[in-house]
Amino acid sequence: MINNFKFFVCILFITLILNSCKEKQFADFILINANIYTAGDSIYSPTAMAIKNGKILYIGNNESALEYKNKNSTIKDANNSFVMPGLNEGHGHLLSFGKLLSNINLLKTQSWEEIVDSVHQKAKTAPKGIWIEGRGWHQDKWKNSMALKFDNYPYHDELSKISPDHPVVLVHASGHALIANQKAMDMAKISIETQSPKGGRIVKDHNGKLTGVFEENAMDLINDALKSVKLNEEAQKKQYELYASIACNEALKYGITSFTDAGSRVDEIFALRDLVDIGKIPLRLNVFLYEDKNSILEAIPTLPIYAKNKSKFRAESVKAYIDGALGSYGAWLLEPYTDNPKVLGQNLMELSLLDSIASACDAYNLQLCVHAIGDRANREILNIYEKHQSNKKRWRIEHAQHIDPEDIIRFKQNNVIASMQAIHCTSDAPFVQKRLGYERAKNTSYRWRTILDAGVRLSNGTDVPVESINPFECLYASVTRKRMDNNFEFFPEEKMTREEALKSYTIWNAYSSNEDHIKGSLEVGKLADFIILDKDLLKCKDEEIPKTKVLEVYIEGNKII
Repeated sequence: MINNFKFFVCILFITLILNSCKEKQFADFILINANIYTAGDSIYSPTAMAIKNGKILYIGNNESALEYKNKNSTIKDANNSFVMPGLNEGHGHLLSFGKLLSNINLLKTQSWEEIVDSVHQKAKTAPKGIWIEGRGWHQDKWKNSMALKFDNYPYHDELSKISPDHPVVLVHASGHALIANQKAMDMAKISIETQSPKGGRIVKDHNGKLTGVFEENAMDLINDALKSVKLNEEAQKKQYELYASIACNEALKYGITSFTDAGSRVDEIFALRDLVDIGKIPLRLNVFLYEDKNSILEAIPTLPIYAKNKSKFRAESVKAYIDGALGSYGAWLLEPYTDNPKVLGQNLMELSLLDSIASACDAYNLQLCVHAIGDRANREILNIYEKHQSNKKRWRIEHAQHIDPEDIIRFKQNNVIASMQAIHCTSDAPFVQKRLGYERAKNTSYRWRTILDAGVRLSNGTDVPVESINPFECLYASVTRKRMDNNFEFFPEEKMTREEALKSYTIWNAYSSNEDHIKGSLEVGKLADFIILDKDLLKCKDEEIPKTKVLEVYIEGNKII
C-alpha cells in the first residue's frame, strides 16, 4: 500500500515538473469586447477569443483572453459588435454561380419582354455565331402572363427574331428547364419530329410546334450542342478560375467562409482542388461529385479527393437526381398536380441505378446526396437509404421540399439529413398552392418545425444561382416564412427559431459535411473562421435581418475583408 502511495506521489511530482516546463501559449490574435454567438452548446456568452495558428486557443472573457497576449499579439476591439462563426453555404453551385455573374443574370427579371431585351442587347455586341447564355428566369414570378401562351411557357419566336445569328439558351431559375432559340435548336438538330427522351420533355404545342422549351433530361439535347464547342485545356482552366474567383468574391461579401458545392464533374473537381492548392480560392470547399447517369458509377472510384490542406477542400460525396423541380412540373408526386392533373412529375433516374450508386457509396465509404423534391421522390430515396442503413453514414436528401407526413419520422430513424433551402419556401410560395392545392401544400411543404421537432438534422443554404446567395435573406425566410416584397406568409407554424436558423447555417451544415469536429462553431481547438456583423441576429427585429451588413470576415484568424 505504501509503495503504491509512493508511486502515485512520484508520478504526480513528475507531471507537475513537466507542466511547469511547458512553454506558455501566446496568441497571434486576440478579439475583445465582442458579443459572441458560438453556435455551440454553451449557454454563456463570451466576449473574447484568443487565436493561435489559425485555431481558437481560448474563448471566454476579456481578462482571461488578454493573458495570452505578448508583444507579437494583435489586439482587436470589437466594440460590442455581433460575432459569429463564418457562414456555411450548405447547398450551392459555385461554378454555375460564377458563370451566371459572367453571363446574363435573369434572376430579377419580371417579364418576358425584359428577358428578350437583355438578349437583344447582348446579341448586338457578341461576335456572330457565339452562344448567348443566361439563367434565372421564372415565369411564375413575372408581373403579367401575356407571354405565357402554352403550358405556362412563352414561345421562342421573339428570341429567334432578335438573335438569328447567335444560338441562345436561357436556363430556368430552378435549373430544370431551359428555353432555346431557333438557331440553338438547329445546331442541336432538333425538329418537330424529335422525340422527348425518358425523364424529360420537349415542349410542343397542340399543333406540334416547338415552343423552344426543354424540361429535365430533354435539356441535354441542347446542352450537348453547347458542350460541343470545346475549349482547349488552358482556356478551360482559365474559365474555371474566372468563374470560381467571381463566385468566391461575392460569397465573401456576405460572410460565407465555407461552401458546399452540390455537384461538379470530375474535371471540375480537380480544377477546383488545384485552385485551392495554389491559393486562388479562399473559401473552404466541400464538393459533391456529379456525373450523368451513363458515367456516374465509373466516376465514383475517383473519390475521395482532398487538397494538400484537407480542411480547405474535400470531395467525398456523390450527388444524384431522382426528380426535377416543382415549378417546371418535374417534382415526382404521389398524386397528380392540382393545376396539371395529367402530370405526376418526372422520375429522372431509374431506381435500380440509384440503388447501384448507393451500393458503390457503401463500398467506398462515401456520402450519398440525392436531389428529391416531390413526396414520391422523397419516399423512394428513403426506401433506398433504409435498405443501405444510411443511419450510419450521414447521407442527405437535397431539398426535401414536399414530404408525406408519414415519411418525416423515417428521416430520423435512418439519420437522413434534410438539406432544405429556406429561401426556396418564400420564393416558391406564389405557386406552391397552385401546383399542389391548399391542403397538400400545408401538410407536405417545407415543414421545418415538424422536421426539427422530430429530431431530424437540418441543413440550410440558397441553392445559388437558383436563388440569391444572400444568406441573410435566407435566414429571414427561415424565421418568418414571409416574402420580402409583399409579406405573404407561408404557413408560419413551420418556421424556425433564431438560434435554429443560425445553427442551420453554421454547425448543422458542418455536421452535414462531416466537418463539425473542425468548424461550424467557435470553440477551443476549432478553426478560427468568424465574421463581424452590424446587427445582433439573435435580438434585432425580423425586418432588419435581410439588411444585415458584414463588417469583417476572418478565416483562420486572418482578416479577408
